[in-house]
Amino acid sequence: MIGKTTALQLAILWTLGMSGAQAAQAGQQVPFNYARDIGLFTVNSQGEYCLSINNAELKPGREINLIWVPVPGERQKPEVWRTMIAAKLTAPCDKVNQQSEDSSYQLVAQKLDANRVYFAIAARPSSLRLVDGEPIARLGDHNITFRSCTSSEGLHFTAWLGSKPKAQRIWQRYYYLGYDVEPTCTERDFEEIKP
Repeated sequence: MIGKTTALQLAILWTLGMSGAQAAQAGQQVPFNYARDIGLFTVNSQGEYCLSINNAELKPGREINLIWVPVPGERQKPEVWRTMIAAKLTAPCDKVNQQSEDSSYQLVAQKLDANRVYFAIAARPSSLRLVDGEPIARLGDHNITFRSCTSSEGLHFTAWLGSKPKAQRIWQRYYYLGYDVEPTCTERDFEEIKP
């Protein structure tokens, strides 16, 4: 389990993961695919850390970047973490929020806030920074901005290509919370994604 991983185990897995990542980078670079390389990471109803992503090909040691984005009106700043895949799971780890094409993974991670849902990026960004309070990752040839907002009973996660006000939404995911929250999303957050 992630929360019980020792510092030595983390260091060993990190080293192994970095060697694998460096070897992959020395070979052919796989282009970034929004549908396949972005997922969600959180604690499931059994208290286990869970990555749900539409990518069945991720291997142990693969680096994953986690981004937590506060919803509009919250005072906290976004957080960025680096971790790696520990194992692929044979069964869905979040039956309520996992989509049919998703695969589930256990990650090696520090103690993260169990009440938060994180973006998980399987592709390695060439840069990952905060600009005006928003996390922006350089993935492939594009800058991608990550945002979250609330509807009446859940969270909406979106990734945007370009900058305001002409940014184009390229990825979206809904996360059902099961209780009422104050809506913060705008109409633009629900617009259809253009091909």
